[in-house]
Amino acid sequence: MSRHTLKTLFFTIITMLLVGIFLTGCTSTKTSTDKPGDTTTKSPENSQTPPTSVTPTETQDSVKLTLYFPNADASGLIATERTVIVKNQETIKAMFTELATPPNGLEKPLPIGTTLLGATVSKDGVATIDLSSDFKKNFGGGSAGEQMTMYSIINTLTTLPSITSVQFLLDGKKLDGILGNLDTSTPLKRNESLIAK
Repeated sequence: MSRHTLKTLFFTIITMLLVGIFLTGCTSTKTSTDKPGDTTTKSPENSQTPPTSVTPTETQDSVKLTLYFPNADASGLIATERTVIVKNQETIKAMFTELATPPNGLEKPLPIGTTLLGATVSKDGVATIDLSSDFKKNFGGGSAGEQMTMYSIINTLTTLPSITSVQFLLDGKKLDGILGNLDTSTPLKRNESLIAK
């Protein structure tokens, strides 16, 4: 093969490459000047269904409660049954709400303004209830009244199968005697002897 033939072959290959590059550039330029509406593929947002939002729903259950209210002379506790709607398993909260409204002829065990600040139940059955300072501040006094107030709550809460005793807190603090005489430094158990027959 002569030098002249090699040069000619070389120039032919270079020319073909340049023409190929030129044509490719023209094609891509033409594509970029197409109208925006002339697309043949669907855009991702059109091909997908919008995500559906899931909102948590409150569960509501009808629960039968046994509540204990002091009688008029503070000599015993009277059992009263009520059926209430409980949201999200807040049974203890529902019990405190119901204890604030005694039936006719019975006494309100909770001092005025008492608020349940929190309630938890441990695996070993201890219900820890945190009461507002109004529980102590507005208590009427007397050892019989104290016993009726405390055991109205204790005997009511221990009707729940998961609770065996009650630990009282006042504004998050454990006290030796919240209302004076009864030792509240440890959990208190149910007292059947106070229930009027």
